[in-house]
Amino acid sequence: MSKVVNSILGFAIGDAMGVPIEFTLRKDLINNPVVSMKGYGTYDVPEGTWSDDTALTLATMDSIINVHGIDYEDMIKRFCDFVNSSEYTATGEVFDIGITTKQALMNYYNNHERPTKCGLSGVNNNGNGSLMRMLPIALYTFYELTDDEQVLDIVKKASSLTHAHEFSIMGCFIYVKYVHFLLSGFDKFEALEKVRELNYYKFSEDARRCYKRFLSTDFYKLDLDYIKSTGYVVDTLEAVIWTFLNTNSFMKAIVGSINLGGDTDTIGAITGSLAGLYYGINEDLLNKLQNKDYILDLSEKFDEEIRLNILKFDEEIGDKFGIIKGNEKIFFIKTGANGSIYGFQNKYIKIAKTINYKYGLTVIVSANNEAVKTLENDFNVLSNYINENSEIYFMGHSNGAILGIQTEYKNEQIKRMLLINCPLMINLHKTKEGIKEYHGDLTFVYGSKDPSASYIPLIQTFKRIKVEVARGQDHNFSKGSEFLNLPEKYLFYDFKKVS
Repeated sequence: MSKVVNSILGFAIGDAMGVPIEFTLRKDLINNPVVSMKGYGTYDVPEGTWSDDTALTLATMDSIINVHGIDYEDMIKRFCDFVNSSEYTATGEVFDIGITTKQALMNYYNNHERPTKCGLSGVNNNGNGSLMRMLPIALYTFYELTDDEQVLDIVKKASSLTHAHEFSIMGCFIYVKYVHFLLSGFDKFEALEKVRELNYYKFSEDARRCYKRFLSTDFYKLDLDYIKSTGYVVDTLEAVIWTFLNTNSFMKAIVGSINLGGDTDTIGAITGSLAGLYYGINEDLLNKLQNKDYILDLSEKFDEEIRLNILKFDEEIGDKFGIIKGNEKIFFIKTGANGSIYGFQNKYIKIAKTINYKYGLTVIVSANNEAVKTLENDFNVLSNYINENSEIYFMGHSNGAILGIQTEYKNEQIKRMLLINCPLMINLHKTKEGIKEYHGDLTFVYGSKDPSASYIPLIQTFKRIKVEVARGQDHNFSKGSEFLNLPEKYLFYDFKKVS
C-alpha cells in the first residue's frame, strides 16, 4: 500500500488501540502496559473501534474526494453528519466528541455561522481537536501545493472550523509540515530539523513561546517524566514526536504512544499516522479494525484523488505538453531526457502551479524525447500561447538544459535561463558558444553529486554567468524539496506576487 494509505490506516489503528484506555493514568499503564488491540474499557466499545479522531479525519477525506479539493462548507457539513447521523463511525455509535468541537459545530448547525468563523478562539480552547483531523490536510497540501503561505492559509481555515486560536493553528501547521518533510524523503530526525528551520513570523510571540521547547531544544532526549500526554495541543504534539523519535517500528510507536496514558486515542492516532507513513502498518492490527473494508476503501479513493486527480494541468497536448493558463508572460520548463510533464513526485506540476498562483505567468512544461534536437517544434506547436511578442523565462533540467543553451541562445524573447545539471561533456563547444551569445540572465545550478559538477571550472571563466552548487544533491535533486524552490530563487526573485 502507498504511504498515503498506510498513514491513514496507521492513524485509525493508533486511535482504536488508545480508545479503551483513554484517561488511564501513566503509572497504571507502566505497571500493566497494553500491547495489543483491546475492547471495551473506557467507552465499553468492541475491539478495534475508532473514535471521533478517525471519524472526523474520514469526513475530511470524504469531502476532499467529493468536491475535488478544499471546501470548508462541505467539510463542516460532514462533521455535522458524524454528530447527527453517526456517519464515518466504526459501529454506528458516536462517543468521545470534544467540547470545543461540539460547540463549534453547534455554531454552524444551529447559529448558521460561516464555517471558518465557527471555531472557538479563546486561549482555553486549545485542545487537540483540530490537530487530530489534520492528516488529510497534510497529505492534500503536500501533493497540491509547494508554497508555505498557501499551506498555512488552508491549515488556518481548516483548524478554525472548530479551533480558531493561533496556538492550535501553529501546532497544526508544524504537524502538517513535518508530514511534508517525511513525504519528501527526509528521515524523522532530519524532518524535525527542517520544521525548526521554518519561519514562524506570522504567529505571535506568545504562540512561538508555547512551542519554544519543541522548536529549539532536544526535547526528544528528555526522560519520560518530562513529557505530558494531555489533550492540550502543545502537549499532544510533543508527546507524538517524542514517541515517534524514540521508537523504531510501527508497533513500538503505537504501543509507546498509548501507554503514555491520558489522551491515548488522539496521541495514539497521530503517532500512528507518522509511523504508518514511515514504517508501514501491522496487518494483524489492521484486520482487527471494525469496519475495516470501509476505511480501506475510502483511504484508497483518497489516495487516488490527491495523487492523480487534483494535480492536473489546465490543458494537456498528448503527453508532450502541460499548460497552466495565466498572463502573457511565459514560464517554459523543458524536462530531462524522457521526463514526463508531471515529473517524479509531481515536481513539475507543483512548480507550475506555484509560479502561476504566485506570479500569474502562463506555465508550460514540455516533455523531452531524446531524439529532439531543437525547441523550434515546441514553440510552433504552442503558437496559441507563445508568439513573437511573448516574454519567456526558461528552465531546463539535464538534457532540457542543453536544448536551451545550445539551440535558443539567440532567442531574444528568453529573458532569463535557469539550467539545472546541464551536462558539460555533451558538445561543450556548443554550450560555450551559447553562453557567449546569450544576452539574458543565465544561471547554472549543479547538485554537488552530479557528474558534471566536476567540470564546473570549464564554464566559470565566463564572468557574466552565475554558477551555483547545491550541496548533497544528485543529478535528479532527489533529496527534499530544494528542486521545487529553484525557479523562485533564480528566475523570479524580483517578481511581485499577484494580488
